[in-house]
This record gives sequence, C-alpha cells and structure tokens, in this order.
Amino acid sequence: MSVPRRRLLAAFALAVALTAARRADAEPASDARSVDLAFVLLSEPRMPKPQEVERAFASFALPGQTLRQTPGKPTKSTKRGGDDALAFELGGGRVAFVSLVPVAIPNREADDAVRFSVSALGGRWRLPPHEAHLVVTIPGAPASAEALSLFTSVVAGVVAAAPAVGVYWGDAGATHDPKFFLEIARERDATARLALWSGVSIAREPDGRLSFLSLGMRQLALPDLWLVVPAAKGDDALATLFDLLGSVVKRGRAPPEGDTVGPSDRARWPVHYVPSPVGGKAKVWRVELK
Repeated sequence: MSVPRRRLLAAFALAVALTAARRADAEPASDARSVDLAFVLLSEPRMPKPQEVERAFASFALPGQTLRQTPGKPTKSTKRGGDDALAFELGGGRVAFVSLVPVAIPNREADDAVRFSVSALGGRWRLPPHEAHLVVTIPGAPASAEALSLFTSVVAGVVAAAPAVGVYWGDAGATHDPKFFLEIARERDATARLALWSGVSIAREPDGRLSFLSLGMRQLALPDLWLVVPAAKGDDALATLFDLLGSVVKRGRAPPEGDTVGPSDRARWPVHYVPSPVGGKAKVWRVELK
C-alpha cells in the first residue's frame, strides 16, 4: 500500500474514532463463492456504451487482464421491462455481464452499507439519490485475489463509463464513493484494492479501546480480521488493518492460532481465533495492539 494511501486511511480512522460507528448492524459475508457481483448505482437509468467501457477498462487493467465486448449487439432481457444487457469476454473462458435495472436498490440496502466503506468513514461522503443501477457479474468466480482484481478492473471500467453515484460491493458489505473506487482501482498492486473488497466495522470496546473488523475476506476464502487498538493509536489502525490483511492475501493463508504478526521483529502481536463480534458461525483472527 502506497504512503499517500496510508495517510488517507489514517485520516479516515481518526475521523471514525470520533464518531463511534455501530457494529451491531454489520452482516457477515456469505460463505458461498460462485459469482463476482457488484452494483453500480446510477443518477439516471442509462447503460454505458460498450466501447467506453473497453476504453476505461484499459486504464485500470493490470498486466494480463483483458476485456472486449462479445460479438453481436446488446441483448434485450424479457425481465424487468426489457432491460439492456452487455457481455464482455475476459479471456480464459470468463465472461462479464452488465445489466441495467431501472430502479433503485430496494430497502435502502445500498444506503445502509455506506458507513462500512473507508471512503465514507467519519461522514466524509454520503450517497446521493440513485434512480437505477447496473448489475455487474462474472460467473464461476474462484476465491482468489487475481479473480477479485480482474473483477475490480471490470467494475471500474463500468463506473468510469456510466453516470455512477456509488458502487455497492455486496460481499464487502460496503457502498463506496465512485471517485474513491476509481482512485483505488488505479493502484497497480492488487492487494492495495483490499479497501474495495472489504468493508470495515468500527466500534468502541467496553474498556475504551477501538476495534476494527474487516467484512469481506471470505471472498478470498480467508477469515476476517478483528483488530483492537488503544484509542491513542486509532489514527494508524486502518493502515495497520489493511497491511495485515494484505500480508495474509499475499501468503495465501491465515496465520495459525498463537502465531505472531507485525511489521518487524520488535513489533509482533499474537493471533487468537474467536467468534465474530457480528455473529454467525465463522471465527475471526483477533489481534490486540498494546
């Protein structure tokens, strides 16, 4: 993660420490992993032009990532009154689909997920009203950073070509500011995109410490991280959270019970597995900073 990004995350963490965000409403991600899914929230019900998606995708694609519209014209769905749909070939037999739904996401689901995005912590961004949304999917998605990174590039291409006012990444439990989404999607290191793949729930412990819980690591077949820090260290906590998550993603496996993690031999913290504070059967790895 780049130094400017670390500073930005630290600023968000400091703002959130003053707002005492609620964790009780956070929902753990589903264990199922068969499709990449994101919703691009729109100011008007308009499908982006496929050539503009292709052109925008090129500015976000990492080495080896490709996208081109499948031969033929956009299809017309018989559902929801004839919504437009696009398909893009990604190589290796993978296909991305984009479909237009001319209504807002119901029950304020996307609106409620704003508070779990790094882009909105501390009230720095609010989701404008949306009148429609694009459903972006890649079926048959494996639980890997490479697959999520490709999907991020695809979604970024769609966001850049559409009248987007927000990006609801359901498996992260978070709705992102589109400007923030595109900024992170330009990062050349795939693990730097973790701030898009995982929401963050922040709460205050009974003893006054702050705790930061990731919400999206099941997309990578990894457990979420519950980081607890003294209130005085809240301004560095988000950067530490994503640094620890990034190291786990690069290693491809979670640290075992009783292992230690940290930036150096002098700064190491023990790992313990505990039930998730948001419920469910899954356990999370808990790290406490002194």
